Amino acid sequence: MNASLLLPPNEETKANTAKSENERKKFALGKGYSLMDWIRFSKETIDLAGNKGILRPITLNELSKHNMEDDCWMAIFGKVYNVTPYMKYHPGGVDELMKGAGKNATDLFVQVHQWVNIQSMLEKCLLGPLDTSQKVFNSPKLEPKSKLNLEVKKNLLEIPVLDSYQSNQSCNIVLYTKCKNLSTDCLIIDKSKDPDHSNFLILFLYIPSGIYKYYLEIPAAVKENYDVKFSKEGKIEIVLSKLEQIHWWQMCPKLKFSAEKIEESNAGINFRECILKSRDFITHDTSFYRFELPSTSKMHVPIGYHVFLRFQTSKELTKPYTVVNESLLEEKNQNENEICFLIKHYDQGEFTSKLKKLPVGSKIEISNYNGSFNCDILLNCSNLYLICAGSGFTPMARILTKSLRMANIEMIKLIFFNKTEKDIIYKAELEKTSQDFPKLEVINILSDEKSDWKGKRGQINNELLGELIEKCSKNPLFCICGPNKFAEKAKELICKNGHKKEEIFVF
Repeated sequence: MNASLLLPPNEETKANTAKSENERKKFALGKGYSLMDWIRFSKETIDLAGNKGILRPITLNELSKHNMEDDCWMAIFGKVYNVTPYMKYHPGGVDELMKGAGKNATDLFVQVHQWVNIQSMLEKCLLGPLDTSQKVFNSPKLEPKSKLNLEVKKNLLEIPVLDSYQSNQSCNIVLYTKCKNLSTDCLIIDKSKDPDHSNFLILFLYIPSGIYKYYLEIPAAVKENYDVKFSKEGKIEIVLSKLEQIHWWQMCPKLKFSAEKIEESNAGINFRECILKSRDFITHDTSFYRFELPSTSKMHVPIGYHVFLRFQTSKELTKPYTVVNESLLEEKNQNENEICFLIKHYDQGEFTSKLKKLPVGSKIEISNYNGSFNCDILLNCSNLYLICAGSGFTPMARILTKSLRMANIEMIKLIFFNKTEKDIIYKAELEKTSQDFPKLEVINILSDEKSDWKGKRGQINNELLGELIEKCSKNPLFCICGPNKFAEKAKELICKNGHKKEEIFVF
């Protein structure tokens, strides 16, 4: 058999071996990669296996995943070794050693090197005992026995691949999502808050197939300004700059990590501590809040999405709020270190009453984002209707900012319901914007105004919407946000006016 593991056979054995096409090929080792070089290297190198000396059982399934030249494990006599560092020292060459990659290579080893003291040769590469109680999950020879097994297999295989490599200057983490034209808001980066695992980095990947969480151990300190690159083909590369420019032997050769698919929560996931930087009154009962994210966090919130806020001292008191831009009606990307909200205060509201009194410089906890609005639906829209009541304007603000500069959108109507004139958020700014962009029409409708109001009055009803919405609108899209009863009524009336449910999005 054309196989050679760990050491070449001695001359006597070689002479007794039948000379055929299967005879082992000779391979010239590079300078510095002799047997003595390997012995010296393995003695001088700490944690050659990359497991900090902690041995653990390795399943056949896990073993099978490490079958690449730069990530090669193999099992011999019931023990699993990380032979990646040994690759260039193998006298039979890399190709021969790769025949046992990701496998139980005991039979292969016995046929060629049964006299070699494997335990001594690869002592520093030992990962742990081989656990044969579980079958190799992705073996083509195994057929799933039930529908449940099929589902488990799909869940395991759909987690996007994570790879890593390093230079003396940086450690690079690469995610292969297979999703083209990803935006910067699909990835959230955080440092672990657990003091016992402060060197761990947490990644959340949001792609059409789901939300994926990666938990990575970073061997040494890195700079806080992570550099993230997105390719059109779906590759995401995170560059961590090392504080000390040295090689991390602990990687050997990759970062240790765990990965799982997670579900969204109605109360938020992965909260981080943020600092209140400023609070500015916009109306008599609405304020613009600006919070600073931790320097070790990177999070861009998609348009129309919300996050959950909670107090450190009252974690059960949690409220969702839609994220707005720092400059509400200007086209400006969210500062990656800041997150802003437009929040209405209620006299009887437990959360907002406490928030209103929170001193600038205080901390509050903010979750990952949540939502389902997809900006791509704006690409197929010609006539855009934004129908909102009170603070329901908040998701409309970023949609409005984006759609004003989209050539395919020919007409925008902001139909804004409030009680009184003083309740209208950004009234002057909206009026100026409608002057600067002729395709925008702002219609303010008041229900309780007692002054000399010349605009429309009333609550949402069929007569009002029938007057403002064209029945034969070209490629219409209706975005609705407000109290539940308001949103339900608006959706019902729009459908009564001849429009399809598929043309309506309710926040």
